Amino acid sequence: MKRAIFAAVAACLAAGPAVAASPKVDAAVKTFKALSADPAKVKIFCEMSKAMDEAGDKPSPAADAKISGFMKQLGADFETAWAVAEDLNDNSSDGKAYNSALDELAGKCS
Repeated sequence: MKRAIFAAVAACLAAGPAVAASPKVDAAVKTFKALSADPAKVKIFCEMSKAMDEAGDKPSPAADAKISGFMKQLGADFETAWAVAEDLNDNSSDGKAYNSALDELAGKCS
């Protein structure tokens, strides 16, 4: 009997942190994780992030073109994943899952 209760509690605890994300967010998270495993793509992502930081709040057409070029190098899956952020509430579980995966990827930039 104790074993069954323990198993039930363990199953509930294991399921707790794994909040189900929407299919779009789930796909974006998988894309970011896959990209983080590719050193060449990580380098491009970091260069894109640097270009975005340099552009700041007032990007120029040249900065936009440079960032767009990096996006294209990262691929259509990345562009789709990046666009998911437009419809997210940062405080929602989807927003938190998305931002966590993106922060993990950005953490690879030094």
